[in-house]
Amino acid sequence: MRPDITITIPVPFLPLHEYCRLTGTAIGTARDMIRDGRLPVRNKSDKPRARVEVNMAALTVEALNGCAISLNAQ
Repeated sequence: MRPDITITIPVPFLPLHEYCRLTGTAIGTARDMIRDGRLPVRNKSDKPRARVEVNMAALTVEALNGCAISLNAQ
């Protein structure tokens, strides 16, 4: 029997400056990563001046997909 592991994502979206503070990534590097698709962000739709928020849930799923586990999101 395989054990169940629960992963809780406390904040699904983080403002870009907070993501950079937590990860030690320079803001310019993070913006480059957004531009070339390496860093997923929340769609701002019709609000071009809205703050940029990094999608932490998508990053977590990406990280888990790199492991040899089966993933069931609920």
